[in-house]
Amino acid sequence: MTRATEWITSAAHSLATADPEAPLTDLEPLRAMVGDASIVGVARGAHGAREFSRLTHRVLRLLVEELGFRSLAIEAGWTTGLEVDAWLQSGRGDVEARLRDTHSWWRVSEFLGVLHWMRAYNEQHPDDPVRLVGLDVAAEEMSVLERRLAANALRWREHTGHKILYWSGSHSAVGHARTVAWAPNEAGVTSRNAGSYLREQLGTKYVSAGLTFHHGSVDLDGKPAPAPAPPVDITDATLAGTRLEHYLLDLRAGGSDAARTVTDSPAKLRLIGPRYDPTEPASMSGGSLSEFFDVVLHTREVTPATQPR
Repeated sequence: MTRATEWITSAAHSLATADPEAPLTDLEPLRAMVGDASIVGVARGAHGAREFSRLTHRVLRLLVEELGFRSLAIEAGWTTGLEVDAWLQSGRGDVEARLRDTHSWWRVSEFLGVLHWMRAYNEQHPDDPVRLVGLDVAAEEMSVLERRLAANALRWREHTGHKILYWSGSHSAVGHARTVAWAPNEAGVTSRNAGSYLREQLGTKYVSAGLTFHHGSVDLDGKPAPAPAPPVDITDATLAGTRLEHYLLDLRAGGSDAARTVTDSPAKLRLIGPRYDPTEPASMSGGSLSEFFDVVLHTREVTPATQPR
C-alpha cells in the first residue's frame, strides 16, 4: 500500500450507499465540510454515470433538508430553467417535455428522479420551495462560457437570496488555468474556470466538490459505453487505491507528507464528456487536486444512467 493510499484510507469517510432514498447519516461529515458556504459546486468527471446522479441527489437532499439550500443550478438554457422551475412550483404539465432541448444527461431517469423529489418537497413546503435555474450555456468561446456560468450563478444568488447547489460538468472546479485535452497527445485548451470566478467572489463561501470514479460504464447518447480503469498517470487511479465502494474525502484535512502527495501534486483528472473515446481518455489538468476541489466523492464502479420508459 502506498503512502497516498494509506492517507486516503485513514482520512476517507465511507459512504454506505448511493441510493438517494437512503438515510443521510453517512453523509453527516459533509455538513462540516460545507460549513457556511453559499454556493456548493459539484463537478462530475463523467456525464452519463448513474451513481454520480444518485450521489448528487443525496447531497442535494442534505443541503436542502439540513443546511437551508433552496436552489439547484444546472448547465442548461435559461428558458429551460424557467420552464422546469415553473413545473417545480405548480406541478402542471410534462417535465420531460420541458427537458427535450437540453443535453442528453439531463434527460435520464436519475435526474428526473431529482426533479420529482424537488416537486414533492415543494408540495410539503409550499411557503419555502426549492427552485431550479439554468445558467445558460450558449457561448462559442470557452472563456466567455466560464464567465457567464459564474456570473449567472452569482446573479441568481443575489436575486433570490438562496444558497445554491451548482451541479456541473467540470466547470465548477476551481481551475484558475484549467487545461482540457480531449486526447492524451493533444496540447489541450486552457481557460479560467467558472469555479475560479466563484472562488474569487465568494472566498471560502464557495465550496468545490468533485465526483471521481475508477471503472465501469456510462451512458453515451442512450447507449452504454465502457469506461475502463484509468492509466496510472491519471489522478483517479490514485483515488481508487482504497477498496471503499463510495467515500467522501476532505482535501483540506491533510497536512502530512503523505496527504500532500495526494492533495498538492499536479493533478490530471479523467473527463468523459460529449466527445469520448475509451482508448484515448480526455483529461483536465492545470492545478493540484486541492486547487480544483475542497472535497472529493469517489465511487469505485459506475454504471450507465438509465433512460426513461
